[in-house]
Formats: sequence, structure tokens, C-alpha cells
Amino acid sequence: MKRLVQLGVVLMALVMVLAGCQNKPEGDDAKSSDGKSSGGGKDKLVLYTAGPDDLVKDMVKEYEKDSGKKVEVFQGTTGEILGRLEAEKDNPKADVVQLASLPAALDYKKKGLIAPYKVKNADKLYKDWQDKDGYWYGFSGSALGISYNTDKVKQAPKDVKDLLKKDYKDALAIPNPSESGTALDLLSIKVHNQGQKAWDEYQALKDNGMKLAGANKPALETVIKGENKAVYGGVDYMVYKAKKKGEPVDISYPESGTSISPRPAFILKSAKHKDAAKDYMNYVTSDKGQKQVDEHYLIPADKSAHKNKMTKAREDIKELKYDWPSLSSESEKVLKRFMDMMKS
Repeated sequence: MKRLVQLGVVLMALVMVLAGCQNKPEGDDAKSSDGKSSGGGKDKLVLYTAGPDDLVKDMVKEYEKDSGKKVEVFQGTTGEILGRLEAEKDNPKADVVQLASLPAALDYKKKGLIAPYKVKNADKLYKDWQDKDGYWYGFSGSALGISYNTDKVKQAPKDVKDLLKKDYKDALAIPNPSESGTALDLLSIKVHNQGQKAWDEYQALKDNGMKLAGANKPALETVIKGENKAVYGGVDYMVYKAKKKGEPVDISYPESGTSISPRPAFILKSAKHKDAAKDYMNYVTSDKGQKQVDEHYLIPADKSAHKNKMTKAREDIKELKYDWPSLSSESEKVLKRFMDMMKS
């Protein structure tokens, strides 16, 4: 997690100098946009959020309409958001933070930076996607799978071992876990659960030509363009969105199991607009907010909200077992070993 914060600080410095905090869309955590708001004063909310961009826009639009409050949004990757929060720690601006991966929220709770709040719909949400004392809520989630090009792959890979076949030699990629929190989640979970067996599997994938392909969006683009036949460990909602647009891509979930990353939202203790922050937290976890999550190909925290026929319900995906606090403490060492392996 320290690595993500450090990368975020560097990224934010470059962003501020080169582009006034205006970045190109990243996809997984959406595009970076600085301080976009249709109003100011106390009847507003300052939201720092990872994407997807279209979900953020739709949620903000509906929340503003329902509440009468205006939302000032900073969008960026999880690393950029953490870097900005670190840079602003002496003069905090954000009220609510939404991230693409859970470990950072656990770290913020540990540091005493989150204000707990019990949302109205808490009893309808997955219990393991929320803090029992209301410090954070995984209001949506994404499952990681094997994204593949349907023009180049005629039989969908069923598990990771299929990617070790010669058909995938030098045509395989993985999102870089130093840039993608969800990719680091999966790596950490597999190492925590399987130990050396997991390292042997990643080494075998590397020996078959697996390469790093940036964060989730650029990794998926290599599959869409046919540069790679498959990407292992990419988020599912991007694939569904691309497939809906007619791109030659689909996704399968490993039969041996995969990770499903809850995307947390929480209120900062330093929030200047706490009433608006509470309203917003209630909105994203409400029936209406959960319907929007489902419509944008993410997994709703309220399982009754799943209606999207293109996506799988959480219960239909074999999910690896994991303990988030343990993973958070181990991830830095795991990441270093993985990056050393990929460089060797």
C-alpha cells in the first residue's frame, strides 16, 4: 500500500505541473478531473473518486437532482487519489472518497482518518463488504477474470493452466499490480492462500511470455486490438462494457477461483460537509444507487439489485477466500517479489 501512495504522490506532482490535473481516461479508475462543480458553499460535497467515469457521472447527476446539493469531483486512479490526499493532508479538501480497491480504506481506518457512519441500507448490503462499525462500505465490486480476444481465441480459457499452453505463447499479459490495486489484490490473495504454488504459477506464466501491460484499461486494449490473445487478472466490468460496444472480447472466470474486489466509499474525518457526505453515502448504497451500479456492469453490494443479464452475480463466481487486513499488511512484500520476478 505504501508503494501505491508513493506512486500516487509522484503522479500527482507530474499531473499538476503538466496538465493542471487533467489526465486521459484510465478506465479502471476512470479519468482525472480536477474540481469540476456546478456550485460552491456549504450546500456542496467534495468527492474524490475512482471510476468508472460513466457511473460517476450518472451517480453525481442523480444525487445532485435528488439532494439539491452540488458535487465537486476529482477523478483519478486509486494511486492518484491517494497521492492527492497525502499532498493535501495539512489542508484536506475531500469529504467522501471512493476507491477501486479495499486495502487503502483499511489503512485509512487504522490511521484514524475515517468518520464512521451507519448508512440506512446497511442491512441489505453484503456483510463482508462493509465495516461492522460503519467506517467504510464496499458499495460495488469487480471480479477478476481472463479477458480474451474472441477473434483469436475460439475456445474460452477455463482456468489459469490453459494460459500455459503454446497457443498463448508471447500473447499473454497481466495488469501491472504496481498500477492496479485489483491486480495486486489477486496476487496477494493467491500468495497468501497458496504460498510457493502461487509463485510457481506466476513464474510459469512469465515463462510462457506473460508481460506487464499497465493498469486495467491499457491491458484490456491490448486484447481488443489483438496484440495479446488474453489478459489474466483484469476487471470484468470493462470487458462487459467493451463487449456491449461490439468489441471482440469476452471474459471467463477461473474455475479454481478468483478475487472479487469491493470498491469502498468512506467519509473522511476531516470532511467539511459531513451532512452532505452522509447523504451521499446513503445515496450510493440506496436501491437507486445500487441499480446504477448494476447497470454499469459492476457487482452491486445489495445482491437483490443484480438484474443485468450480461453480468454474473457474485454468488455465481467461485471466489477465493481471503482476509483483507492480512492481505493489506503483506501486499508490499508480495509486490516487490513479483516485480523482481518479472524483471529477472
